[in-house]
Amino acid sequence: MRVALLGNPNTGKTTLFNLLSGLRHKTSNFPGTTQEARIGSVPLENGPLIHLVDLPGIYSIEIDQPESEICRQVLAGRAAPTGEQAGEPDVVCVVLDATNLSRNLVIAGEALRRRLPTVVVINMIDLAHRAGLRISTKVLTERLGCCVVAVSARSGEHTNEIVPAMLVAKVPNRTPPGGQAALEEWAEEIAAEAIVAAPACDDSDDHTEAGPTEEQLEARRRKTDKIDAALVHPVSGTLIFTLVAAGMFWLIFSLASYPMGWIDALMGVLSTKLAALLPPGIINDLLTGGVMGGVAGVVVFVPQIALLFFVISVLEDTGYLARAAFLMDRVLRPFGLPGHAFVPLLSSHACAIPGIIATRSIPDRRERIATIMAAPFMTCSARLPVYVLVTSVLFPKQPALAAMAFIGCYAMGIFAGLTTSLIFRRTILKGRGRPMA
Repeated sequence: MRVALLGNPNTGKTTLFNLLSGLRHKTSNFPGTTQEARIGSVPLENGPLIHLVDLPGIYSIEIDQPESEICRQVLAGRAAPTGEQAGEPDVVCVVLDATNLSRNLVIAGEALRRRLPTVVVINMIDLAHRAGLRISTKVLTERLGCCVVAVSARSGEHTNEIVPAMLVAKVPNRTPPGGQAALEEWAEEIAAEAIVAAPACDDSDDHTEAGPTEEQLEARRRKTDKIDAALVHPVSGTLIFTLVAAGMFWLIFSLASYPMGWIDALMGVLSTKLAALLPPGIINDLLTGGVMGGVAGVVVFVPQIALLFFVISVLEDTGYLARAAFLMDRVLRPFGLPGHAFVPLLSSHACAIPGIIATRSIPDRRERIATIMAAPFMTCSARLPVYVLVTSVLFPKQPALAAMAFIGCYAMGIFAGLTTSLIFRRTILKGRGRPMA
């Protein structure tokens, strides 16, 4: 039994996939593309083996983008990840964000129009409850014409209801309207009914708790709009971004220095003990100076990389990264890079490896390659000792000039990276950039 997981980016779709499949999954590319799909299995004691296919996160099935084309082909039964047999999925599981229901219902409507057995999973209900939102699965089930389950993939709340819903999934008995404008209006109408008009919450134990009033929802929207206006403003947004980036670097360079020192000292002790155990010779030199030294040179940067990813995940969960990417889009566009590239380039200042890994989030292939080419020019922490040595030698008694030279090294790396991306985007990677979505 094949189940295709479909949904917008950042709806917790992959978290749900990992929860259902556990460690029984692999990653595979779609033939002829760089797009990946996670393929997992959910073995049942009394039932079929469920194969999960985690499709790329998209905002619409119908738009002209590589990820959307892949989803269209998979739903039509004309494509499958490498090693999988093509064919229509037995069930389509559409994962929606409970905190942004109206926008997410658009892709649910597009999936329902394909007349495949469908299950709609409303994820992040814990965040919705925290925001005072109450969602009625009864209203959604009636309006969508398919089974609707409200869960929290992060906490595991009600996730045990997903697989049973997949096993009994049927073709929806409702068909959403055609046309993008009509579909968006349909989605807003259903979301308004499910959140505001329904007095009960999502069929849990607190049935008597009423949802928020229209005035409360409008007050929250106004508050969010004010925060967004400050975060994406050319002046205040840039100032906030500078402070956030400075705080991020301070955390990485200050806190990570302690475990890095511990690891370096531990590897030194281990190397000394190993040298004492082995007789002098080539093997001793190879293990102590080569293997141990090489391992130490790599492992010592693990705390810095781990802290970097932790800070980025916190910024992403708060929603700031999306706003910072939108803010930086106008800065990076002249160099042929999208706003999405700012996170990989920022990560490259700690280490180019996680920065290059982070380029996977850039949708356009040409922009992704251009960002990869620019990332190594960013000043990573491994270059800092060299910069300190050079500036100290050139300006031994002039700390102000040494500091300016140090900053200049950072600026030179950024300039070299942006110039490289501009050259590539004007030559072998030439093409129209994708707008921010």
